[in-house]
Amino acid sequence: MLLFLLLRPAGAQTLPDEPKCTAQNKGKLQLTREDTTILGLTIGASLKTVQAKLGPAEPLPTHGDASASNTICYVSPRDGTVLTFGAGPMGGFTDVTEFALWSGKANFPNISICSPSKLVSAALATESGIRLGLQEADLTKIVDKKPTRRQNTASYDFLCANKMTKTEIERFRSDGAMDDPFFDVTSGVQIHFSSGVASRIEIYKAESY
Repeated sequence: MLLFLLLRPAGAQTLPDEPKCTAQNKGKLQLTREDTTILGLTIGASLKTVQAKLGPAEPLPTHGDASASNTICYVSPRDGTVLTFGAGPMGGFTDVTEFALWSGKANFPNISICSPSKLVSAALATESGIRLGLQEADLTKIVDKKPTRRQNTASYDFLCANKMTKTEIERFRSDGAMDDPFFDVTSGVQIHFSSGVASRIEIYKAESY
């Protein structure tokens, strides 16, 4: 997955404390493919691919915010669970940079816009097992990192540098890639808890330079 839209200023370097994504003995440095795949759809896929599997969907209103993600949503006709897919600036507003699960009790806004899908339910999970209803200890074990807590929200955030290929170095030559041939990989999970279990889950991952 390569999603790059935001460019560093000319001459800017990768932060010295930013670990390389392939570094050994530093623990988990980014979300894995299994963490970022749901219903066989992995972050980086296009919104067209999502709709080809789940059906047509109208984008949610952005209220005039030009930087807001282009987001579509699907709702379970059985239990009211909502699954969203968002394509943000680093996905060119066409490729998925994030997805989210909302339980039927999480009060998803604009739910009337969401397209019904029998593929969506409260049992839906990423390939690594991230799903609604889990406790923080369960999620921490899957994500393999301690979260930052704020009231009823836990955030698992990752940042690492991924080395460019020769083709990518040439592509970004004018932006300083010859001196700093690395993409910044940001990824993470944000969990909202209700009664001690996950009622809303947001997962994101993107590359930028």
